[in-house]
Amino acid sequence: MTENIDVTNTREIILERSKELFLALGYHKTTMRAIAEAAGISTGPLYFHFQSKAEVFFHICNQAFDYLIADFRVVAGDSSHAARRLKNIYYVYKKFYYREPQLFEIMHLATDPMAGIDLPAELVELLKQKAQEKVSIMEQVTSEGILRKELRPVEPRKLALYLYSVAEGIFLSNRIGVLKQSEISLDEMIEAAIDLVGLGMISCSENVRGVRE
Repeated sequence: MTENIDVTNTREIILERSKELFLALGYHKTTMRAIAEAAGISTGPLYFHFQSKAEVFFHICNQAFDYLIADFRVVAGDSSHAARRLKNIYYVYKKFYYREPQLFEIMHLATDPMAGIDLPAELVELLKQKAQEKVSIMEQVTSEGILRKELRPVEPRKLALYLYSVAEGIFLSNRIGVLKQSEISLDEMIEAAIDLVGLGMISCSENVRGVRE
């Protein structure tokens, strides 16, 4: 028996239930009928909101990127030392990982070629642009830091990509159990990365003390 769902909430309920299905069954075994049943609606209202399973999956991923990008922009936009802002971006990433584990997993499924998610090319491109936006935010912070002589004069985009890759590598290592096998927590690894990477990019020793406070 289906639930009576407020029309204004139907879309969000569909996305929430779909998240759970995609993670429990996988993308390929999740069907539009299964999504409708999980959301407590018929397929008619489902197709009113989304034309296909791929579109549902895309909107979940897009929502995840939007949440994370918004948080990136908040910490990147303050006036503190550039290294502190980059450090806080790492903390934002970690907080999102803990707060929205389902969104984090699905967001990475969408951009993993090994997952075999058959999204239309135009939707894949939009998600790639969102991933690139995260890098661009970090690049902006590094550019400002170099201009203010807070960071070493390296190529901003390379530094941003490096920082992004380090973060992604840490979270991947945690997800596949490498950190657990090594008896190192995610929090410890994030702190180690901030410490080691920070020492390499900060322009002078007196700034290191300010960033670590």
